[in-house]
Amino acid sequence: MVFSKVLKKATHSKLSQHLHTNNILVTEQCGFRKGISTKVAACRLTDSVKSINQTMHVGGIFCYLAKAFDCVNHATLLAKLHFYGTQGVSEDWFRSYLTNRRQSGDITSPNSTQNFISD
Repeated sequence: MVFSKVLKKATHSKLSQHLHTNNILVTEQCGFRKGISTKVAACRLTDSVKSINQTMHVGGIFCYLAKAFDCVNHATLLAKLHFYGTQGVSEDWFRSYLTNRRQSGDITSPNSTQNFISD
């Protein structure tokens, strides 16, 4: 297993434990929780649209949910992590990871899963 995957798994485990132990996540939070996937969020959205459609005529609602984490404002995320108790060395680690990140891939490689560069 690649080091980054091990680190990701360990970080997820520790952060999830902190959030669960301190009862931080609201019941509506989907994803990143055992037994509550992002599919649950999609089903809730569908149910909401169905209930709206009973009172109004809705022609269509389009939601692109893939890679939603890529749209998260890092400053807001860091502020929330701080508010919920991720401080000191852990906070510094997240700040370092999320600040001035660049992601790239080789579009000529058939094994590349990323074919973009983003800040």
